[in-house]
Amino acid sequence: MDQIPHHGPGLPPSALHAHGSRAPSTLVAAPEETALWELSGSPSAGAPVQRVSIIAQPFTIGRDFENSLCLASPTISRRHAELLVIDKDLFVRDTNSRNGTFLNGRRIENFERLRPGDMLQFGGMVFTVERPHRDPDPDSPFGSDHNMTMIETDLTDHALANLQFDQLLSEPAVVPYFQPIVRLSDRTVIGHEVLARSRLVGLETPNLMFRVAAERHLEAELSDLVRSESLRVARARHLSSELYLNTHPSELLRPGLVESLERLRKQHADARIVLEIHEGSVTSSRMLAELRKRLKDLSIGLAYDDFGAGQSRLMELVDVPPDVLKFDMQLIHDLSHAPDERKNMVRSLVQIVRELSVVPLAEGVETGDEAAICREVGFELAQGYFFGRPAAVPVDS
Repeated sequence: MDQIPHHGPGLPPSALHAHGSRAPSTLVAAPEETALWELSGSPSAGAPVQRVSIIAQPFTIGRDFENSLCLASPTISRRHAELLVIDKDLFVRDTNSRNGTFLNGRRIENFERLRPGDMLQFGGMVFTVERPHRDPDPDSPFGSDHNMTMIETDLTDHALANLQFDQLLSEPAVVPYFQPIVRLSDRTVIGHEVLARSRLVGLETPNLMFRVAAERHLEAELSDLVRSESLRVARARHLSSELYLNTHPSELLRPGLVESLERLRKQHADARIVLEIHEGSVTSSRMLAELRKRLKDLSIGLAYDDFGAGQSRLMELVDVPPDVLKFDMQLIHDLSHAPDERKNMVRSLVQIVRELSVVPLAEGVETGDEAAICREVGFELAQGYFFGRPAAVPVDS
């Protein structure tokens, strides 16, 4: 790999002239042979991977030429971050950059100690921390060169996702996808669960979107945006069926959820809304009962999602029954070929639910046989690939 000259005192006059300015007098260079650390990466988009010795102290990284390492990218702040060598150990800190500095995919706030094999992301640019001309540290959490290459690619994608997250919220760039919910007795589409997608690279799926949102503590804001866009698109497409809108578990732990629903109800007075809550995110029956009361005031239905996945809360189901209970797909998968004991167990659960005046819904129905057995054991509603995949253009019938 080529060597990137550092922009600090001690550079040949020609190198200083090429960059147009001399580095600040606070940078203290050491002879190149004493360098204990290097960064490996591409200094600009499309450039080959190169190495830069970390010599000047502090070793500054930014868009301005006066930095020790100049990275010509709009994702890089004028002075983005700095590296310090203390007793032969290398440390990094962010210097109030706009797009942040990330260590192994985690945004840093204070000084962080580095190890060979660590991945540093400055804005949208990713570098590997290395010892000069040595094999990768066998104790590195990233292992071999092959694994490091794979992780560097993953983190580059994550860097791009971080940069595009603001665009996701501001445009907004969320694309609602609608999956049909059918009545099993006649297979009529009576509603749609709305799922979030995006056309932005690195933010295509809900998991990718909420991964970045969690790093910024914006899960509730993203969840609210998804619901708002879902209702807007549904109205534009004249969709009259019930819309099952999801919540994020964090929304049940802090105020703001009911207020966001009140705002949506004012904007979409005629929309038929059912709010989905994962049964594992419920913290208390009292909290759930209060939410249930507020939803009734807003003419919004309530559905518990993923019933049967992990520890199901039967007491909450009895104390605060929802309008709809969605049975987890693990209970439904291959139910048509399951032993009688399993079929009878599901049948008994469905009967209990119906006795509570709750509508049972089977999730993840993928075959005709599964649809038939779900109807046989008492399910009223169902959704899954057998009835339709999530689509940006929903069918309302």
